[in-house]
Amino acid sequence: MEYSIECIDLHKSFGKHKIHKGINLKVVKGAITYIIGPSGTGKSVLLKQLCGLMPPTSGKIYVDGQDLTSMSRNELMEMRKKFGILFQNAALFDSMNVYQNVAFPLVEHTKKSKDEIDRIVTEKLRLVGLSKIEDKMPSELSGGMKKRVGLARAIALEPDIILYDEPTTGLDPIMCDVVDNLINDTQKELGITSIVISHDIKSTLKIADHIAMLYDGKVVLYGTPDEFKNTDNPYVKQFFSASREGPINII
Repeated sequence: MEYSIECIDLHKSFGKHKIHKGINLKVVKGAITYIIGPSGTGKSVLLKQLCGLMPPTSGKIYVDGQDLTSMSRNELMEMRKKFGILFQNAALFDSMNVYQNVAFPLVEHTKKSKDEIDRIVTEKLRLVGLSKIEDKMPSELSGGMKKRVGLARAIALEPDIILYDEPTTGLDPIMCDVVDNLINDTQKELGITSIVISHDIKSTLKIADHIAMLYDGKVVLYGTPDEFKNTDNPYVKQFFSASREGPINII
């Protein structure tokens, strides 16, 4: 089994506040891995470390076998091109239309011609189920459409790995299903590695190939959806049942 990312004994602190206390995680290449856990367990902090936006306090992160934690600034900049990121609120540029938003990474990081950029923007919007909206502004889009435009931008450079930060937050159940299918279809069509931060248990069990649950700075269980459904792990059982009773502290 090949791994896109490996985290070894990862620690992260902000002053005296310890977020991660020895995370060990292997992300399978070409699969969809969900990272779940209660609020405040450092899921988004972990995501930022995986793509080099935030350094760990200690430990190692390997991306395609390369040690991210020992890279120079220029090496990190080059390595980040392997990643596409869909932020929680899509993070579209309000002053740019849909075309300009999706084209942005192509304009900034490549020397492609206008015709080539036009072709790529059209193709990526088609992949996420949107066509002929290139002239619309973000203010004219629904929440679900913004997420899809954000995904089109994330895959514009054809990354090896896509990071999703709570992609279904704030969406109605129907649009959640649309986004779930988009994550699944994008991974299958492009053959990429997908890492999804989520609180959505239904989406996790439906879409994930592998799941890692974080609690108290560590991975308390890593496995398949079936293994999570059948586990006796008390942290997972409490989280999945949305119960106040159990070892997870309610702050």
